[in-house]
Amino acid sequence: MIIGAIACLVYAILVYYIAIAKPPKMIRLVQKKLGKKSTEKAAVVLCYVFGSLALAGAIVLFVFA
Repeated sequence: MIIGAIACLVYAILVYYIAIAKPPKMIRLVQKKLGKKSTEKAAVVLCYVFGSLALAGAIVLFVFA
């Protein structure tokens, strides 16, 4: 379980980096996954949501490991 917790933590860090730094290529990739009418703000919010979910998963796995 500790390996899964570390993987979730690394994923959360990467997704938060995308949300905070907003590298254009990565934001365009997220927007492409959302659909044609997505904005940069929607992509950033989505990154924060998935980063938070991954961070919560990492915390749960660290606690129960």
